[in-house]
Amino acid sequence: MNLTTTYYPYDQHTINIDKETGASFWSVTGSNLQFTWFEVSPGTRFKEHQHESEQITHVLKGELFFKIENSIYKLSAGDSIVIPCHKAHAVWTEQLPAVAVDAWSPINEKYNSQKK
Repeated sequence: MNLTTTYYPYDQHTINIDKETGASFWSVTGSNLQFTWFEVSPGTRFKEHQHESEQITHVLKGELFFKIENSIYKLSAGDSIVIPCHKAHAVWTEQLPAVAVDAWSPINEKYNSQKK
């Protein structure tokens, strides 16, 4: 098995803009796992969607709201949520911006900063 180590200095991240929401993001991607940093402005909405990736979101600053089935979750700094693969969910901010990180497995190509 050929394993490689890749180092990503903070000042060398490629900042991308999500075309649907305007949220800023960068990611670090391995073979089967991905870590994505997001900065989301107030009043931003990620419409209901689902993906083949399991997702863990951890809020660093501000607030994020998640609607999953008939439940709404308000995540503040320090809160986390696990979303199973193929589970429909919507995400949004209200008055406060948010900074959050997501872990994905398998890789979510939509948020892959390393795509060539």
